[in-house]
Amino acid sequence: MTKSSHSLPWRLLGLLVLSAASVLACSVPVFRYALEHWEADPYQAVVFHRGALSAEQQAQVQSLKPGRESVEQANLSITTVDVSQEMSPDHAQLWKAQPQDAALPRLVLRYPRSTGVTVDLIAAPLAEAAAWKIADSPVRQQILERLGDGQSAVWVLIESGDAAADDAAAKLIKERLDYLLGVLSLPELDAQDIANGLVSVGQDELRLDFSLLRLSRQNPEERAFISMLMHSEDDLQGLADKPMAFPIFGRGRALYALVGKGIAPETIEEAATFLIGKCSCQVKEQNPGIDLLFTADWKKLAKASPLLERELPDLTALAKAAEHESVTPQPAAPSPASLKNSTALSLAGIIILLMAAAWLFKKR
Repeated sequence: MTKSSHSLPWRLLGLLVLSAASVLACSVPVFRYALEHWEADPYQAVVFHRGALSAEQQAQVQSLKPGRESVEQANLSITTVDVSQEMSPDHAQLWKAQPQDAALPRLVLRYPRSTGVTVDLIAAPLAEAAAWKIADSPVRQQILERLGDGQSAVWVLIESGDAAADDAAAKLIKERLDYLLGVLSLPELDAQDIANGLVSVGQDELRLDFSLLRLSRQNPEERAFISMLMHSEDDLQGLADKPMAFPIFGRGRALYALVGKGIAPETIEEAATFLIGKCSCQVKEQNPGIDLLFTADWKKLAKASPLLERELPDLTALAKAAEHESVTPQPAAPSPASLKNSTALSLAGIIILLMAAAWLFKKR
């Protein structure tokens, strides 16, 4: 066996890997792709009660999911459960975990099922929980405004209460972000990605920008939001005496926490580089981060793609236009659905070729 013949299968494998990468490649930055395409998973709110809810209690349930406009929605699912009736296994288990002397109605708020996090974010009497601003709060409105203005991410710094440590962390984050804005650059958008509806804005409308937002741990209006961030990772509760920074992007998704000495130039750069880099994996669940609870019109913020929203042309009008002018037919841009189908077929072909290459290598 010559050296060249021995290396043939590996050369073939290398070419196939490069082909697979080109199939999955996406020129859209992570933060922008997330804003346009990653639906925020719903949080689960369960209201336990015994017997019919009063009019006041029903109003309290409704207040959990506010909407300033009809198009604005919170990624929140609310279920009322009468404990005097038969419950589903999941609700029965959740109710069993509550204190036996718990006052009713009682609200239990949990992370989206997709996260696998089973901790109770809030477990309190309904009247008390209704005042927690579960689905909306002033800080979240500031984040929405900045993301809607095109910022790549908003870095939320939850203060520890140690003024010196908090000021130092804020200074480091701000200075490093300012530096990165001068040396980093956004990827060039591919024309085909725009045509395929992967992004609804052009290169000139993409904005490389980060900002810092400080949040006191004692802010009563942000109790629910702080709880979401503090319980997003298993070990954060034990580090409550340290400042924590969370880059938030897309449709209110927290990347991960930088804590204490973990707030460093290299970790800030790593997070920032990921957020503005090409979206190499378009499946949300295969990317780092956890969805937070927001009330927003994300389509409006993302300037939803005309390719996805446009109406079909009026056939009569087209016929009349054809009588006066000869038009050369143009191939239609593939829809996101057809793009996914073609990608799936391409991957299937690559897998078959990989198997063939492996067989060839074995035979040789």
